[in-house]
Amino acid sequence: MTVFESEPEGFDPLTEPELANKQVQALTAPEIPLIKPPSGNTVVLPGGYIDTDGNLHTDARIREINGSDEEALARELRNPNINIPKVVDLLLKRTVEAVGTIEPVPAQVLGSMLTGDRAALMLDVRVLTFGSDWEVPDFPCRMCGENFGTIVELDSIVIEKLANPMVQEIEIELRHDHTATLALLTGDIQLEMVGDGNRTGPEEATIAIDRCLRKLDGLPVAGPVAQKMSMADRRTVVAALADAQPGPRMEEVMVTCTECGREASYTISLVDLFR
Repeated sequence: MTVFESEPEGFDPLTEPELANKQVQALTAPEIPLIKPPSGNTVVLPGGYIDTDGNLHTDARIREINGSDEEALARELRNPNINIPKVVDLLLKRTVEAVGTIEPVPAQVLGSMLTGDRAALMLDVRVLTFGSDWEVPDFPCRMCGENFGTIVELDSIVIEKLANPMVQEIEIELRHDHTATLALLTGDIQLEMVGDGNRTGPEEATIAIDRCLRKLDGLPVAGPVAQKMSMADRRTVVAALADAQPGPRMEEVMVTCTECGREASYTISLVDLFR
């Protein structure tokens, strides 16, 4: 008579064949395969994250998008008025495993990162998950007006880097010989700017200026001043913040039309890469 290691007390296979069959099936059943989580990948940050102790972190570890991430992303993308910074924030919170020596990564760390670093991470997550080729079946040509199919090589996108990652402020000239010192935009500021997606461009600019402006003519700024600035100076500040930001130049993606053969630069949304 066969003796089972896990048989119940008083169990006899001859008198209880059904229970015996269950025991045999349990012992001979194949192991359930475990699905390994997506592999991680370390990427270099074009700007760099300076923590509260003044330490610079120059890289981050990301992982591929999994099924749970895909479901959360789909819920955001079905909104007709897509909030791009919110989508970026959603995916980064799910796929960034470490920033330098910081692991796990708190939400406040991701929010304090430069918007250019966040955009670079978003692009890297996309490439890690799907590869560097982005197939677009219906691309509009600005030159001839025709739609054409193309493959955009995402690894060819220009990535601007900060010359000195420890200096994340810029100084610009305003009208009438004034100067302004600005901190670069971060994820938290960008999320505040767009809010629920219903703010106007000037309203977004006001938030960006008040959150980033550190000094005027060398003197610390006390309180909000953006609404008192001239329209020309406001536009200068906003343009400077955009130009100084490191990261992928998504507005300078070169694409060649297969219909007319001419090349032009296009602005590509990070969100479009995940549709």
